[in-house]
Amino acid sequence: MGDTIFNLDFCNRDQKVHRWSLFHDIDGGHTDWERTLFFKFLAVCVGGSRYLPQLKKEISKVYGRRNEITGFGAILRSDTYKTKKKEYFYRAKSEYIIPPGGIIEPTSEERFKWRGYYTSFVGFNDLRKPFGDFAYGFNAARTGYAHQKVEPDFPPRLRSSRFGTFFDDEFALTPVTAWLYKQHHATIYNSIKGASLYNTVLTAFSSLLSDVKFSHSDKHKTVFVKRKSGSSSKSKKFSQTILLSDLPQKQVNLIDFLIDFIRQLADSRQLSRDFNLCQGILFIDHFEKLFSIRQTHQAIKALENLFPNIQFIIGCSTKGGFDRIAKFNNTLLPIVSPTNRVKQFVTAKSTSDRKTWDYRNNFLKSRFGKTAEADEDDVVLIDVDSLIPNLSLMKLSRYYKNEGRNVILARESGIHRKSKVLFASCVFNRSTTGKKIRKLRELHGENIQIGGTGVDLSLKLPDEIEYLMPDYSLYPKVDFAMGFLTRGCPNNCSFCLVPAKEGRLRQVAEIEDIVPPEFDKLVIMDNNLLAHPRAYKLLEEMIRKKLQVNFNQTLDIRLIDKRNANLLQKIDSKNYSFTKRMYYFSFNTSKMIPVIKKKLKLLDSVKATEIRFICMYGYNTRLSDDIERFSFLHKMGTSPFVQKYQPVLGAHPREIENYFDTDVDRLLQIHFAQNGRIFENFLKWVSKKYAEQYKKLYMPLVDLIFKYNKRHSKHRYIESLARTRKI
Repeated sequence: MGDTIFNLDFCNRDQKVHRWSLFHDIDGGHTDWERTLFFKFLAVCVGGSRYLPQLKKEISKVYGRRNEITGFGAILRSDTYKTKKKEYFYRAKSEYIIPPGGIIEPTSEERFKWRGYYTSFVGFNDLRKPFGDFAYGFNAARTGYAHQKVEPDFPPRLRSSRFGTFFDDEFALTPVTAWLYKQHHATIYNSIKGASLYNTVLTAFSSLLSDVKFSHSDKHKTVFVKRKSGSSSKSKKFSQTILLSDLPQKQVNLIDFLIDFIRQLADSRQLSRDFNLCQGILFIDHFEKLFSIRQTHQAIKALENLFPNIQFIIGCSTKGGFDRIAKFNNTLLPIVSPTNRVKQFVTAKSTSDRKTWDYRNNFLKSRFGKTAEADEDDVVLIDVDSLIPNLSLMKLSRYYKNEGRNVILARESGIHRKSKVLFASCVFNRSTTGKKIRKLRELHGENIQIGGTGVDLSLKLPDEIEYLMPDYSLYPKVDFAMGFLTRGCPNNCSFCLVPAKEGRLRQVAEIEDIVPPEFDKLVIMDNNLLAHPRAYKLLEEMIRKKLQVNFNQTLDIRLIDKRNANLLQKIDSKNYSFTKRMYYFSFNTSKMIPVIKKKLKLLDSVKATEIRFICMYGYNTRLSDDIERFSFLHKMGTSPFVQKYQPVLGAHPREIENYFDTDVDRLLQIHFAQNGRIFENFLKWVSKKYAEQYKKLYMPLVDLIFKYNKRHSKHRYIESLARTRKI
């Protein structure tokens, strides 16, 4: 039994080494199985340890009963740092031994020791991922090309499964047509990730398959391509349209490889933008089965440009293929500053929802500019926690500016201690509210007045301030008016603070009282506008003034009738950022479903995607009720904006008994493409409640929560639940 150890140096591409390493069986007399076994060794070294049990069988297949090797390993090395003896410092090493009996195990510290120390260099510089962000292997000589069952979301695979084609001839690949349709469809709806993936795929195909280009996808999710007819000369046009699956088998195999590689590469990234700049390693065995000798130079150059940070390890079994690759390899020069060579076939803009959040984030960043320290006579207005312009503070600003006083808006008031007149508005009754209030009182004592729904429902502005036009200049970049036309609500819902705070329903202002002549946008804060008898007149005036209107606190869909439905459809109703037509309604119990079906027929010109339902949870509904509501919206084609019930100030949190009155699996079938991140808040609440009640995690639900967003945070979420719920 020999003492051979297979070592491979994975060198950083920015150093004076080639990015392409070639393993062949032309001169060395290696068999096909030996070369493939070599790639299996590498796969295990760089993350495929799950395949260790299969290696024993593979070694026996190649060497028979003679076990001619005792170990194998891989080394990641840096050319930048060398000792005086010109020895390399090794970045990472992965080694396995095969003791008598054939059971493969990692080397022990007693037998093997490090020859240097970890050293960082541009490239694979994450200590937790010494071999890069991504490692993928593809055996082009597979006997079968099985495709996984088509799923609408294509959940990412674990890193260790990206070498499956080396160990299983029937290992499932990504379904090409379904995946392409998904990215194309996502691009239509302005997904930046979908556009990035789609552009990379089309660039790869146009570079590697010069006689083929994509045509279109039909409603049955079938992908068509155009092919040059006759000779492949450049003068020929793409005139023949065929199914993607009808291409020659070698081209289909190449497309299978590219789609699976690009899909896996994208899944390995936390951020999708510029995913093709990911650092990692790509193994390709039987390179000649993907690219002909004539295509070799073109293929290598295209892969170099598309994936500039990938280290390529390839296997080739033909003399002609090896010679062409070796010739190309000798002409390569190190690229110090790789650039993204992906052609932009399509451009995706931010979605309306993303624009809304960007709009709010920019508002939060810009509204509290740096100011000088306040003097005694300056009036300081402290916006404690509002996410939109604070109406009460704007009215206070108008009042004191009319008196000739200097007004300062602030979030933190430590530098304004000299001021004798300070007002703070606290909108939300959260766990941190009390702490913020105590800090403000310690800083300013009796000089500060604190109000807002998060502090005291009985505090109100004096009439001489309440009925003033708001000072919109208090908040930079605000180009819309906002305010109340009516106050109060007749419904007396037990979860709502409006009846206690505002009293009976009444009109408090006309449109011209809150909308300056130069404004054409209005955010209406009314809690139940349609319940007022003069609602028709107010709606007609909005139409006459050609205002863009955002019904910020929703409309009561139960009050829709033919008359106001006709008026509402004529109003230019918008979302909060005024980028998209949108109507908002409340939907807090499944008992409203028959009413919603009936009333939506009156809004016949409003599309389902132009309606947003605000759905409260955690108050008086059980799981079956929640599932019924969200399933209804899912089938309807609209999406919810979910809000957790927050107790009215002074009330105790509400506990729902026997919440899990139905199978949780029913919840797993619901997905909202638009506003999906907000819906995940509800799923997390259900997951935490399940863990609290049953003292265990419901993993299918946890997987669903992190299926689309923040996948890298999944382990933290699980650890947090295990710790806080004592699972």
